[in-house]
Amino acid sequence: MQDIVMKQVDVFTTNPFGGNPAGVITEADSLSSEMMLTIAGEMNLSETTFVTLPSTDEALFRIRFFTPSEEVSLSGHAMIASCYALIEDGRIPLGDGVTKALFETKAGIKHLDIHFTRGTAARPSEGAGVALAINGAEAGVLEKIMLHQSVKMHRPSDVSPQDVARILGLDAAEIRRTGLPLEIISTGLEQLMIPVAHKETIHEMNPDLIKLNLMNRAHGIHTNHVFAIDTYSADCVAYMRHFAPALGMWEDPASGTAAAGLASYLLRHGVVTSGNMIIEQGKDVGNFARILVEALNPEDPLGEMRIGGLAVTSITRRISIEDGVFVVS
Repeated sequence: MQDIVMKQVDVFTTNPFGGNPAGVITEADSLSSEMMLTIAGEMNLSETTFVTLPSTDEALFRIRFFTPSEEVSLSGHAMIASCYALIEDGRIPLGDGVTKALFETKAGIKHLDIHFTRGTAARPSEGAGVALAINGAEAGVLEKIMLHQSVKMHRPSDVSPQDVARILGLDAAEIRRTGLPLEIISTGLEQLMIPVAHKETIHEMNPDLIKLNLMNRAHGIHTNHVFAIDTYSADCVAYMRHFAPALGMWEDPASGTAAAGLASYLLRHGVVTSGNMIIEQGKDVGNFARILVEALNPEDPLGEMRIGGLAVTSITRRISIEDGVFVVS
């Protein structure tokens, strides 16, 4: 019999069961691909990750990503979840300041920056980090985990505000009065940016996701990012919700890649000038995901971005596996 530990890590939040959850198994070398897929199906989260030893000396670990139905090349929030779980287990040595960590994935080597202040005397300031215990011992303050993300291109959308508004269930004037265009941003996925005047309109809308799926497929769009610069939190630059029916996901509670695309959009259209942003996302007011975005060069909106934030482990379970059958305890 083999025992492994499975965690649910919630990303872009410090509130358990907030943000965007991912399943993480940090010691998965003995698991077959078939068993990984079976476990991901039982977890039934958007992604579950499996951490193994890397095949290259360049990386600390290899991370594989599974939806409930298939293996995928990469998931930004799930990679941050994996990094957090490894830190929590004491398997990534942290220095005082920024620790650079490289991970092997099917999409290539991915780079994360871990911002950490060492020492038991360290205390997080308001909203600036969380006290982190590593292997049960107090170690310091984790400020943020940031994933390197590139924005590849942008182009005008050929979808009309009237068509989008009808599918989203809102008045087209809510889009037009922003003075901002519908636009497609590519971060590896084609994301339709949809500006809306009021946050309450976005919060209360109920899109027709079947029709949205059909529209996306007709126009080569993968995901839909509905946002307002009217925000619930004063320190945020935008409030957003994110829908991806063409990818089999009705609503993503927190999308880091889409936040990078939105940051690029806001910089190019002069809505913001600072490269450091916080974007809030979700449906549960008071428990939104908070996604940090850092543009290395605010004058180059197609330059490299950093996306990330904090995370928290909300569930830890032990799985016992024997003869290909597993039991969760």
